[in-house]
Amino acid sequence: MPLCTATSRALQLKMPTTSSTSRSSRTAPSSFSDAGSVNADAGSTTNTKTKVKATVLYDDADADELEPLVDLTQTIPLHSKKTDRKQKRREKKEAKRASTVPPRGMLDLPYELLYDIITLLEPRELFVLCRVNKSLRNFILSQEHLITRDIIAWRYPSLSKCFRLPVLATDLDENAHRALNEAYGDALSPRRVNANYKHVQSPDPSLVCFCYTCRLRWIFLCIIVDFAHWQDDLDNGVQIPMIPRGADPDWNKKLVAEHAQVVVKALHSQLWYGRLLQAHLTSITRSIRRNTANQGNRRSRFRMTPSDVASGTDAFLDRSGPPTVDFPYNRDNYDMLEAFMPSRSWIKDDQKWVYVPADQHERELRLLERQRQEAPPPTAAVSQTPGASVPRSMIF
Repeated sequence: MPLCTATSRALQLKMPTTSSTSRSSRTAPSSFSDAGSVNADAGSTTNTKTKVKATVLYDDADADELEPLVDLTQTIPLHSKKTDRKQKRREKKEAKRASTVPPRGMLDLPYELLYDIITLLEPRELFVLCRVNKSLRNFILSQEHLITRDIIAWRYPSLSKCFRLPVLATDLDENAHRALNEAYGDALSPRRVNANYKHVQSPDPSLVCFCYTCRLRWIFLCIIVDFAHWQDDLDNGVQIPMIPRGADPDWNKKLVAEHAQVVVKALHSQLWYGRLLQAHLTSITRSIRRNTANQGNRRSRFRMTPSDVASGTDAFLDRSGPPTVDFPYNRDNYDMLEAFMPSRSWIKDDQKWVYVPADQHERELRLLERQRQEAPPPTAAVSQTPGASVPRSMIF
């Protein structure tokens, strides 16, 4: 009996839950049906609106009037420390890889290294280098003034002080032209300019300044070219053709004109000017070597060693030696001419060479201008009437 009683009590306790569950199961369909009806109504409304929009967007009548779509999307830049570190490592690797690639030509070298290499060359080698390709030629010509300045300062410091370039006539002002005309007058005529020299062409007053300093500079440069032209004949013992007094053969006129054209190129190009200095240094070394081998020539000369010749510089000409102002008035003096370096003098007390100042042209022009300003005005005509006093300046 107790077991039956417990069982009956358990059944009684379970009955309310069963009834509540049945109620909920019976009421649930009503709620789900209401929600379904609402969703159905909403779905019908949504479908209706979508159909209307689709009709508006894809209407065949308005399809041609729509503009084409443009893609304006952009990549979002990355700004983070991690990406920055990766980018730096990548750039460092690329730079290291680029530095290990060997240069393919001279122009691939850094500018400083290329400039230092070119300034070690001689002017004659620069002319050869200009013929390699157009790029090298343009580089050398664009840096011509700087390159030749360093080459001359290193190889030919003494020669550049002895052989300076004359001033161009186009660089003179009106006062300088007026002072030169009043100082020299008829001497500017081409017939009287340098008429005594057969191996040097007369300077053109319309090309270079006609002051005494510039005329000497022109003559010295022309002698450089003419002296270098006859070096082979002097080394081989061939006599230079003699020109009779008062004669001027055609071959000499042509040769002198060609030498003058070389000097004109040097007036407009520093590279040609450096080439003239190199040619004269070669002529000096050949002359010293030739006269040293001559046992009959016991004159004093500059001490020149094989290392001096190999250096390609005029450093040995700074030593004490014989005077270098022997001017070759004609080609007969080329046999005994060795170190022709005008415009300098040896000072024994100071034990050094002293050169003509570089501004000698400006000094001469200032002197001529001052003389022109201080010159008295032309004297008026004096009547020779009885009793009239005659100025002393007209008597003496």
